[in-house]
Parts: sequence; C-alpha cells; structure tokens
Amino acid sequence: MQLFRHRSPYWLLVSLTAALLFWLANATAAQTYPSQLDPYVSDYAGVMTPADVSYVQQRFSDLQLNADVEATVLTIDSLQTYTAAETTIEAFATGLFNTWGIGDVRTNNGILLLVSVDDRRVRIEVGAGYGTSLNGAMQTIIDQTMIPRFKADDYSGGIRQGADAIVERLSVERLSGDGGSLPASRTVERLPLVGGGLAGLGLVGYAARAYLRHRPRRCPDCGSPMARLDEAADDRFLDQPQQLEEQLGSVDYDVWHCQSCARQVIYHYKNPLSRFSRCRRCRFRTMRKKRQTIRAATYAAPGKARVTENCQHCGHQHVYTTTIPRKRRRKSGGGGRSSGGGASGSW
Repeated sequence: MQLFRHRSPYWLLVSLTAALLFWLANATAAQTYPSQLDPYVSDYAGVMTPADVSYVQQRFSDLQLNADVEATVLTIDSLQTYTAAETTIEAFATGLFNTWGIGDVRTNNGILLLVSVDDRRVRIEVGAGYGTSLNGAMQTIIDQTMIPRFKADDYSGGIRQGADAIVERLSVERLSGDGGSLPASRTVERLPLVGGGLAGLGLVGYAARAYLRHRPRRCPDCGSPMARLDEAADDRFLDQPQQLEEQLGSVDYDVWHCQSCARQVIYHYKNPLSRFSRCRRCRFRTMRKKRQTIRAATYAAPGKARVTENCQHCGHQHVYTTTIPRKRRRKSGGGGRSSGGGASGSW
C-alpha cells in the first residue's frame, strides 16, 4: 500500500500525458469534411497534374462566368480520412456539398465532382435545383468518360475529361444577334432569348428554343414558305469567318432559303460556353484567350495573370495583365444546397 502511494504521482502524470496526446490526435483528425483549397479544384489526393488543374480551373471559371453555374472538383484519399458520420460516398458528397454551400443559394445549381481514390469511388453531386434531370447524363459521364481512365490509373486525365463533359452537358445554346456583315440578298434575324430555367422550367425552355429555331418560316419578301438548309448546304451561303465560327463551335448558323425568290435569311446562335469570344478587331467569335498566372491569389491578397488573345480569323493579338480576385473562405451552409441528386461509380 505504501508502494502504491509512492508511485501514484508518476502514474498520474503518465495517464494525463497519454490522455492529452490522445485528445490532440483526435482534435487534429476530427475534421468532419475537408476545407476548400480553391474555388474550382481541391486536389487533396495529389493525383492531378498542374496542367490539368489549370485546365479544369479555366473551364469551370468560364462556366461560372458565362452560365452562372458553380462547379468544383475534390479528390481525397479515402472517406475514412474524415470524421463525417456518412459511410457512403453519396451521403458524404451531399453533406460536403451542403457544408461548402456549392452554387447559388437562390437557384441551387452547383456541381461537385468527388473522387475518393483509395475507395475507388467517384460521385458527381448536383444541386437541388436540377432535381433528377441530370442524373442520367452524369451517370453516362462517369461510366463512359471517367471510369475507363481511372481503370488505367489515369486519374488526372479522367477528371479533366469528366470536367469537360460536365461543362459540355451544361452548355446551353443561346440566341444572339451579333455577327459580321452580310450581302444584301441575305439577312441575319435576331431572336429573343428564351430562358432555360432549372428542372421542369429547363425542359420548357429547351422545348421553346427548339420550337423557335425549327418552326416553319415564310419569306419576308414574297411570303412563300422557306426551307432550312442542312449543315453541308448552308456553308455556301456563309462567309469564311462564319464557317470558321461553326468549326470552332462558337456560333451555329441556320440558313433558310426561299425557292421562289432565292432570298436567304440567316439565324445566328451563339454558344456562351465556347472558349472563343469576339475579336476586338474583326468582331467575329474567333478569338481564343490563354491566361498565365504571374502571382497566385491568396486569402490575404489578390493575384495577377497575363492574358493573351489570339484571333484565329484575322490574326490579331492582344496581351494584357488582369487581377485574380482574392480567395474567399466559405461559410458553412451559406450557399447552394443538394438533395442528393447525381450519379456514382466505382472501378
């Protein structure tokens, strides 16, 4: 008994030290979800090449700028790295999505691409505003675009191609009235933009745009019915830069031809998510921007980038510097929400 009292302070110190170390270890690991390193790519697993990170950042930045859709990539080693109660990638993605607040709080139109490398699982989580309308398309992207790459251990390429496919799926043709000069025998009609909306409203908007584009038309000169030419036949009525715009995917032209008086009317449809924009000199949508980061942005200070514009039509080049906004720290639950829509896959 005397011996016990003599050694008890020592064992008490050992016990307190062990308890402290245990608490510190758990406090360090007790992060429910990873924090967002970058608005567009948070590569915790370290599987993406710098070139692919920059590419996805640019694609998602263009998506947000042109379509007001916020998308982000997250790679992790394993779900077990975090203490979230969810054990499935679906539940984890939904909880993470809502914690980060991805997307606009009013439209809930965010997109999360989550890859858990060691679990060999991938998830594309979509905002509640889409309902189930994107589930099938996201499943196709996972099955046909991403998983074949992942099976070949090309995670970076799979994520890049998956991000590309997501952007293309969310691309919506918008109607525009700008364009180059045309001969007097032809007219470029300017059509009003019909809103796309989300979920059910998106289907209505898509149907309305399709109707406006393909509805029967009469010649403005003689009143006779006009015929819409196919892609091969309409090229002979387009100028070379207009044909180039179609090849680059920045603009799509429809040519309607009157067989009675030979009048042509050309309708001009701009793709807002194209990587080509309007040239400062020739005014056609054949100008490509490339951005090189000079100084990365931080949470404390903005960054700087060099932008080079090259026109594929007239060869005009313009170089300038621009400011990269400071990184923003998200407030939990302060943005868009997800109700669990999307798709998953494994390899």
